[in-house]
Amino acid sequence: MRLKDEGRHIPRGDGSLMRRPRLDDGWGPERAARYARRRRSYVAASRLQLDARGGAEVRLDFPRAAAGKGAARAEAARRIARAYGVQACGVHREELALAARGDAEDVARFVDGLPRVLDHAEQLASWVARMYGSCARRPRNSHHFDALGESGRRAAARAYRATAFRVIVDVLLGPEGIVMSELDDELPLWEQAETHATVIGQYGWLEICEAYDPAEAWQLLDQARPFVALIERWPVADPRGDQLALFEETPAAGPVVVIPCSGAKLDHAAEAGQLYTGKLHRQARKAADAATAAGGTVLVLSALHGFLPLSQVIEPYDHQWGQPGSITEDELRAQAVEFGLAAAEDVVLLTPGKYTARAAAVWPHARTPLAHLGIGRQLGRLAALRARPEQYTTAA
Repeated sequence: MRLKDEGRHIPRGDGSLMRRPRLDDGWGPERAARYARRRRSYVAASRLQLDARGGAEVRLDFPRAAAGKGAARAEAARRIARAYGVQACGVHREELALAARGDAEDVARFVDGLPRVLDHAEQLASWVARMYGSCARRPRNSHHFDALGESGRRAAARAYRATAFRVIVDVLLGPEGIVMSELDDELPLWEQAETHATVIGQYGWLEICEAYDPAEAWQLLDQARPFVALIERWPVADPRGDQLALFEETPAAGPVVVIPCSGAKLDHAAEAGQLYTGKLHRQARKAADAATAAGGTVLVLSALHGFLPLSQVIEPYDHQWGQPGSITEDELRAQAVEFGLAAAEDVVLLTPGKYTARAAAVWPHARTPLAHLGIGRQLGRLAALRARPEQYTTAA
């Protein structure tokens, strides 16, 4: 195998050698141990399964983390796999899990390199977040951040870092030396998340497909479990043990129906399915229940919290779209991944304009029966859909 001949240095075009990126030798035992712990916290890989034709499969699990980081890492891993020549598919419906398949050596390189690349992207994103935090603490910016309130400041900081991580992964996946837009001195830093992250990402650019340790990748192959032939569907760990069971990325049973929150709420904490008392919400809920009577998923879309399962308990709040701390489209996409619904094919948005625009960024193919209708016609359409839920069509 070629891995036997690969060293810890890479030849440059001029014949000189360059050390492989993100290797941990020479750091000292304490720093190397911290680096290893961080890598393990990002992703856990099953033993590789090898077939007689040189192929391999592996399952990757991404621990859930605050602010949707687990979902963001899983989505990044799906894209990073392509840089290694590997297919990664199927975020598990109940767990953040991917299955990766490809040439055995490519899969081994990817499994060893992925946590190194994720760690690098996380460190760069944290750099961006620290600069944002420094900006937020400056007295001259207090008028903006004081107006957000404590929860708004936290939400804005999370959104800024989430954008930074996504953009940095984009940059690392692209060519070195891409054309960058410069930071605009006339605009505050909190309005330039993508530009800031692009600059930092380019500064920290590395050839991610070389960010693996050949010795560790060879060890993964040496410890692999053989099997007779590649299965036709993606593998997922059986909860009863470490054997791999079949999994196929299929849409959720029944439609995914999104309904709006409402300004009117109970005066105490309650499940999202009970908290909101506004008329449009209640009518949308009834229509959604009819549409999912034979199976499906109902989500409440909140300007502050994003997608809420009906059973999620939350405190009453007062927040509208456009206010500081509103959920972003990137955060909504990450939530959809975390819920295992990002690939849903049958999606219905029983929502008014602002809600529909945000949810459609996650599912562009979604049906939008209330689109462009006034409140009176929205209520009429919901009543009709409740009586005949099979008539979910986009409003003219």
